[in-house]
Amino acid sequence: MKKTFLLLTAIVLFATTLFSCGGGAATPSDAATKCVELMKAGDYEGLVNELAFDEGLSDEEIEQSKAMLIGMGKEKSEKKLAEKQGIVSYQVVSEEIAEDGNTAVVKVEITYGDGSTDTEKYDLKLVDGTWKPFIKK
Repeated sequence: MKKTFLLLTAIVLFATTLFSCGGGAATPSDAATKCVELMKAGDYEGLVNELAFDEGLSDEEIEQSKAMLIGMGKEKSEKKLAEKQGIVSYQVVSEEIAEDGNTAVVKVEITYGDGSTDTEKYDLKLVDGTWKPFIKK
């Protein structure tokens, strides 16, 4: 029950930040910019496959989470991107690596086709030498 509650909480947090992503990135900023590129391309499966999941989750729980996140991404992100006429440009505005060097927060300013901008926050952690997005609990 506790795992289910934590998983649902993580999914809600994940959806509100539009899918943090990365993978294969040498720096936190590289991972965050890859996030935006995958989102811009509408590759929600690619976004979700790049996530670092809690080691305490079973393979089945991870697969269920991925399926739910892909569905939510398509529903929420596609709608937002359509309303805002897609992503025109983006730039990293800040990168903060924690003192221990294992986590980071990157903020990216995204400009949309309708002229509006949003600043998105990406939480990342270092996994086997690669910066990967993760969902904070």
